[in-house]
Amino acid sequence: MAANRKKLNIIRVRKAKPNKKNLKVYMKRIQRNTEILRELASSEGK
Repeated sequence: MAANRKKLNIIRVRKAKPNKKNLKVYMKRIQRNTEILRELASSEGK
């Protein structure tokens, strides 16, 4: 029987894998939005 700590570490690693992919997609979306907002802000100032 495996130790509770080992089981917990395995579960955490398994849960972190899909989350890493989601975070990358989320960061790309945020960067795109900031670029659009920057462009709009610069065009309004003209």
